[in-house]
Amino acid sequence: MMDYNKILSKIKPSEEEKKRVYNIINEFFDILRSNNLEPFLGGSFAKDTWIKNDFDVDTFLLFKDDKNISDVVENILKKENLDYIRIKGSRDYFKVSYKGLIFELVPILKINDIREAKNTTDLSPFHVKYVISKLNEKMKDEIRLLKVFTKNINVYGAESYVRGFSGYAIELILINYGSFENTIKNVSNWRPKVIIDLEKYYKNYDEIKRNLSKDKIKSPIIIIDPTDKYRNAAASVSLQKFSEFIYYSRLFLISEDKEKFFFNRIYKNYDEVKKLAEKYNVNMIYLKMEGDSNNKDIKNSKALSLFNNIKKWINNIGFKIFNYYYFFDENYLYGYILYYPDKLPEYEIREGPLLWEEKNYNRFYEKHKNEELIIRNGKIYAVTRRKINDIYKALEFIINNYKNNIRKKVKYLYIKVGEKEIEIKY
Repeated sequence: MMDYNKILSKIKPSEEEKKRVYNIINEFFDILRSNNLEPFLGGSFAKDTWIKNDFDVDTFLLFKDDKNISDVVENILKKENLDYIRIKGSRDYFKVSYKGLIFELVPILKINDIREAKNTTDLSPFHVKYVISKLNEKMKDEIRLLKVFTKNINVYGAESYVRGFSGYAIELILINYGSFENTIKNVSNWRPKVIIDLEKYYKNYDEIKRNLSKDKIKSPIIIIDPTDKYRNAAASVSLQKFSEFIYYSRLFLISEDKEKFFFNRIYKNYDEVKKLAEKYNVNMIYLKMEGDSNNKDIKNSKALSLFNNIKKWINNIGFKIFNYYYFFDENYLYGYILYYPDKLPEYEIREGPLLWEEKNYNRFYEKHKNEELIIRNGKIYAVTRRKINDIYKALEFIINNYKNNIRKKVKYLYIKVGEKEIEIKY
């Protein structure tokens, strides 16, 4: 029998820590109120489900209209000489450092009805109030367990570079199943489409399809938002993250060391991937990159986009991608590409047009007439010498040929292949 109290003793903040943190929050809120702002505490601090040493405080600033509200907030932050950064979004928001806490200040509309919302963040207070109404002390701890578990298996987060489960979605899943352990047991048996409808708005999937747009129900799981029956709170969940949640839930249930799922993030480090490359007799490219934005979602999405592009470009040159891995920390994407062969053959067979596409045929023929030409199934092919046949030349070509693409996506790129290292800073 798993002793969850032992886990909770390490991840749950003490009463002393709670008192200290909430005192700082109240002190900061007093500063905001003294400037005629109306703060609304959100996220895990509002629900008392936060994790020890996690000091990111979601705070919503309520406004009667949305005219220049980000500018209003920034002027007050400047006036109070607070340490902040402004982050671009559908409405610009702010990260403020204050006495060891990071307050994420999000300006939203103060609304009484969800139909008045102009932005999805306008709905956040409704989400907070709903979840609080469903929690008791035990369930708060169950949510802590599920949040830590899903963070460590890398399925937590609805950002576009993750496409996993938002904090709100995780809370609704837990409320539905009642406990951490019951959630894991049920998740291990999931298959698309999973439907969670806590308020029983709909009788069946057909009724859901009639009321929600296709975009809202294309994910493998549908969680009907209890505060808005026309919204899927899991609309951004990808099949990949849905599948990983199932897989690691199954591993957890059969594991003899269940504690590791709460204290070790699942990812492969440099030495581990290098050993795998040696085991599979393939080669490894190591990449470290930082996306170009102060918005974390945009920044990491750009880095992931470049990582995927590099895989594609290497493959287009002729190398085969055996496998790949990546993970994020606070600042960087760390990626590994396993590829083969070490060196491409000196010659390749290049596909040409159909013989009866006369203009294209003549152009291809003139270019390759001094090489071996092959006719197969209506097309002409040429056996031609490769311009690039090793990975170093391939990377050099990629960096030179796609430099504008790379520059738009990252401000830092480091690549290591064998003993060769490439570092680019913008």
